[in-house]
Amino acid sequence: MKRLLILAPVLAAAIACGASEAADLVLVNGHFYTLDEQQPWAEAVAVRGEHIVAVGSDSEVRSLVGSETETIDLGGAFALPGFNDAHVHMDATGALLTGANLLDVHDAAGLTERIQTAAQRLPSGSWITRGDWGAYEQWAAGSTGEEAGEQAEPFKPHRDMIDPVTPEHPVLVNKWDRSEYLANSVALELAGINQNTRAPRGGMIERDVTGRLTGVLRGSAVDLVRRVIPAISFETRLTQVRAVLDEAREGGVTTIQDLTRAPQLEAYRELQRRGELTVRINLRPTLDNVTHTSALGITRGFGDDWLRFIGYKAWVDGIMGSSGAMFFEPYDHDPGNKGLVRQIMFPEGREGAAMGMTLDDHYTDYPPGNMEILIQQAVPTGITPHIHAIGTKGVRILLDIYDKVLHEHNMVDSDHRWRVIHAQVVHPSDMARFGELNLVAEVNPYHISDDMRWMEERIGHERCEGAYAFRDLKDAGAVLVFGSDSPGTNAARYYLNPVYGLYAAVTRQTLNGEPAEGWFPEQRLTIEEAIEATTKGPAWAAFEEDIKGTLTVGKLADIAVLDTDLIEVGNSDPVGLLDAKVLYTIVGGKVVYEGLSN
Repeated sequence: MKRLLILAPVLAAAIACGASEAADLVLVNGHFYTLDEQQPWAEAVAVRGEHIVAVGSDSEVRSLVGSETETIDLGGAFALPGFNDAHVHMDATGALLTGANLLDVHDAAGLTERIQTAAQRLPSGSWITRGDWGAYEQWAAGSTGEEAGEQAEPFKPHRDMIDPVTPEHPVLVNKWDRSEYLANSVALELAGINQNTRAPRGGMIERDVTGRLTGVLRGSAVDLVRRVIPAISFETRLTQVRAVLDEAREGGVTTIQDLTRAPQLEAYRELQRRGELTVRINLRPTLDNVTHTSALGITRGFGDDWLRFIGYKAWVDGIMGSSGAMFFEPYDHDPGNKGLVRQIMFPEGREGAAMGMTLDDHYTDYPPGNMEILIQQAVPTGITPHIHAIGTKGVRILLDIYDKVLHEHNMVDSDHRWRVIHAQVVHPSDMARFGELNLVAEVNPYHISDDMRWMEERIGHERCEGAYAFRDLKDAGAVLVFGSDSPGTNAARYYLNPVYGLYAAVTRQTLNGEPAEGWFPEQRLTIEEAIEATTKGPAWAAFEEDIKGTLTVGKLADIAVLDTDLIEVGNSDPVGLLDAKVLYTIVGGKVVYEGLSN
């Protein structure tokens, strides 16, 4: 693959249209999958400023080469619109990338190594927190769940495993289910916890057989350490965002749709001011901010091509990883549990119910609750609700709210683009409602590959028929958009690189290729459908289809170039998708990442 700066004399096209009309960047000898229905394939693309000015054959595009044009010979590489990840937790991803990822750790050696690596990355005195050790202890990554048997003795961490590698870093990391935490000696000292400290009511400070503190804390005892952990500094936050930008560039991701809090927005704006923002960020504050944002005049489209408000995020229920998604019937492995309700259908005066409260099956008898009230307030802004609903009951509740509000405002048949996030397990009787209400299903295909390890144990085979039912959702009329859900949950690691989602959507297999026929294979998508859900679909769902999502003249020059033809491999040998590498990531006509070609 050749990348060279053309310094030739002014060519025929430049003479014809004037030197000022020459392109700034030309990509030639490529295999461009444009996703533009009028011109699905092309050999070359020309860029002027931040926008595409030509899409066509090599000869057509080369006619725009001028004396200052940079030309990249792609050597036949595959190119497409930059990936648009519709579901990223930027703050958590940054914290995981710069901190300690312990999800797959459940032994002493692994714990020591990961904590030591985090300490080497972070400045002296920085806290090392989170971690989520043991998430893959019962089921290894790549497991289908069938091989899970009796658990061995659970891993028991001790501060002795991490003290030698953290003399200058306080540590408070947690087990994946938050049942226990591990503090090192530095953290215990800062919290004033010593051999004589008694645990507060509802807490436990663990000691080993010799009476020494192990560093393991449970319940209210954890608060003794939490209260001395300072907020992260602004520079640390910038470092975390930069780590996400690095990972996004390497994966060809040019737009991220983020769950955005005020400190994050401040960091994005600072990086934009410094010229360091290399990914466009669609902003999604939480729905309970609607009163404040609407009062400031923030409506749909507010922002610029780099930072733009597109939605309000909220939650109906919990997640499958912690058995918190809401179902009409109890979990198979936990007969007393139907899941957890979050900010949802409670009468006025009980708004903002905390996660952990239960809701009986007659929820529709309640007067309008907090969720419905907030969605009603969002309607005049034009900024769409993007609501998390995972279990069959959680999805039903959200569909009922959407149905009611959309009809009240005569919006059912309008171009509203309201979203159901995850739609992870949908009751068969609710599937058609996605099309009837013209909804967007913001789904996370890599969940299939990872969550498969415990899905059937938790809700059984029959209920799993409605799990990650992408084919049924699409056939019902929902617009599918893919998100990575990076960095994952306390129970799972989900990767920002979009090839994982593409692979899962077309194979419905674990990363180990199991089961061979795919898990509920009738729900598979084609590679063309999966690519659309990672490019064109998310742009449309964000009301940005006029500026991104296809390689079309006039749109932003956001382009990903890979060493693998995703269409060919996706149709012939999808496992090859996992080996695809990005050669160039281009955002606004600028090369922000250049990988190694073969």
